[in-house]
Amino acid sequence: MMSRLSLSAGLIALAGLVSAQGLLSNKNPAVLLDGVAAYVNSEMITIGEVMSEVRRSPWADTAPELREKRLRELYAATLNALIDRKLILAAAQKSKMELQSWAVDNRIREIVANNFDGDQTKLHDLLADRKISFEEWKKNIEEDLLITAMRYQQVEKRVAPTPSEIRAEYEANKGRYQTETATAVSMIILDPPAQEGDESVEVRAAKIAKALKEGTSFASLAKTYSRDAKAADGGSWGKVNPVDVFRREIVEALDKLSPGETSPMLVLDGYGYIVRKDEQQDARALTFEEAAPYVESHLRMRHAEKLYKEWTDRLRTESYIKIFELPTGK
Repeated sequence: MMSRLSLSAGLIALAGLVSAQGLLSNKNPAVLLDGVAAYVNSEMITIGEVMSEVRRSPWADTAPELREKRLRELYAATLNALIDRKLILAAAQKSKMELQSWAVDNRIREIVANNFDGDQTKLHDLLADRKISFEEWKKNIEEDLLITAMRYQQVEKRVAPTPSEIRAEYEANKGRYQTETATAVSMIILDPPAQEGDESVEVRAAKIAKALKEGTSFASLAKTYSRDAKAADGGSWGKVNPVDVFRREIVEALDKLSPGETSPMLVLDGYGYIVRKDEQQDARALTFEEAAPYVESHLRMRHAEKLYKEWTDRLRTESYIKIFELPTGK
């Protein structure tokens, strides 16, 4: 959905991509020269409207030499989404689909509760900051609901993978349906001495190693010595993919351990890390019974994408659409 406040977060401002003769104004490199992006039947989409949505995508992380190419790709995708939006709304109007006022009001209450701590004043403050009237925003919410209802009728309602399709997908792609590799990890983190005379991380690590040999549990030692938020849980991080969570040095230390083993202390940036591998769960293929819900979900998504494209392609063939190319950088 393309509602101004319901799109993805990461509002990254546009910054000097090309020269004054290209896409952007020389006086203000964050403002795209405005104009007509497309006509959809009797309605117009402006370049400014498209760029308002493009700015919400985290494309600025792209390498500088690729930014103009990435910008143009995002611009084209966003313009196509806006065209689809107008076509679907026109189809809703043609089919005389209407929403009950309570449906819109309920959706607004849900947004206020989930995103503004139940305080509608915060919503109005945000709208005022973005120079969007409440009526305009409410109209976007109503359009979003209409699009959702139309999509349900034309797409989701018609998606129903059969048992034989689910079985065939599973048999053809068993490698796709498997458990993730996961490692249960516990850790004691020793902070550097706060002042002269405090025990060093090496001294505390030696005490911990001695206590472990004498049978003291890792969890109790973590509660005593560790200085991180996991200490109260006995240093347990639960089951994680170490590569996604820990520094390379800690990942390498874990790789050398068998379940139940504890690593020697690592010192990183002055902090001491004592790592324990509690459990290793290797990936395994799911049985058909285990995988069936995931297989069905995958098929539903794939079928929905196909039906959505067929539907919007049909709407396009029945409509007048004129798209104008962006200026080329010189």
